[in-house]
Amino acid sequence: MRHIFVSYSSKDRAKTKALAAIFEKNGWPTWWDKNITPGKAFDRAISKALDDAFCIVVLWSKNSVESSWVLDEAYEGLERKILVPVLIGTTRLPFGYRRLQYVDLTKWRGTASAAPMQRLLEQIAALAPESAAKAKPGKKAVQKKKPAAKPKRPRSLSGALDGKVIVFTGALSESRQIHAEKVKVVGANFVDSVSGKTDYLVVGKEPGATKLAAAEKLGVKQISEKKWLQMLNDAYQRTLLNKQIVFTGKLDAPRTELEALSRKLGAKPTGSISGKTDFLIVGENPGKVKLEAAKKYSVKIIKESLWKEIVDTL
Repeated sequence: MRHIFVSYSSKDRAKTKALAAIFEKNGWPTWWDKNITPGKAFDRAISKALDDAFCIVVLWSKNSVESSWVLDEAYEGLERKILVPVLIGTTRLPFGYRRLQYVDLTKWRGTASAAPMQRLLEQIAALAPESAAKAKPGKKAVQKKKPAAKPKRPRSLSGALDGKVIVFTGALSESRQIHAEKVKVVGANFVDSVSGKTDYLVVGKEPGATKLAAAEKLGVKQISEKKWLQMLNDAYQRTLLNKQIVFTGKLDAPRTELEALSRKLGAKPTGSISGKTDFLIVGENPGKVKLEAAKKYSVKIIKESLWKEIVDTL
C-alpha cells in the first residue's frame, strides 16, 4: 500500500507521533520507524518503506540535521521529487536543501486546524495518488483525468549539486577538462563565464579579475578549490548511493572485484544497461552495444580513471 514516509530524529518522537496521527486521520497510511517488525533488518525495512512511499515528509530540527539516516531519506525524496520539508525546530538546514520551500511548524501546538498544518496537508494531497486522496467533507469526490504523459526529464544524480552551474578561475591543481568531467558526474553544469545563473565560482591562484568582478556584482558565491573538492566528495557519495552501475571494456581489475567494491559504496552493479541504469564505467575497447544503449537511455558515461578517483576519495 502506498503511504507517507516520515523521516525524523528519535529525539523528536513526540511531535512525529502527533503528526503521523493527523496524517492517518486524513486517510493517508503513514510509515515511521515504529512500524518496523521486531527482528527485521533495519536498513532493509526502511529501504522497502521508502520504495512504497508516495510522499517523504522530512522533519528538520537541530537533531535531524545531524542524522545521516535523515539526510539519506531526504535525498531520496528530493531525487524522486516527492520531498515535503517541514521545519519543526529552529536550525540551519543542510547544504542542498536551503533553497527549498518548507512548511514552518516551529510554533505549532498540535492542532490540525492550524494554518501551517493545513498548508502541509495540501502539499501532501498534491502528491497523493487517487486511491490515497481524501475527498473534502460535504463534497463528492471528482474523478480526476489522467494527466498527459510528461516528457522525460534529465536524470537526477546528486542531492547537493544537481543542476548547479559551476565556473572556475585562476590556476588550479587539475586541468579544466578534468574538473569539467567531475562536474558532469555529479549532475552539475560546467560553464566558462559568470552570469546570473552561476551558483559557484571556484577560485584558484591568480584568479581572473573579470570573473571576480562579475561574481561580486551578481552575488555569486565564491569558494576555494579546497572547499569545492570537499563539496564534490560529499556529492560523489550521494551520487553513488542506490545507483545502478554497469562496467564495460578492458579494466585494470577483475569485473567481480569492481562490482563488489561498488556495492560497498552503496551502488548497485548490473550486467546490462536499461532505462534504470545511472552510470556506465568505461575501460579500454568498450562494448559497442553498451555504449549505444547508454546513449539511448541518457546514461552518464564515466572513464575508468575518474571512477578510480571517486573510489579512492570514498
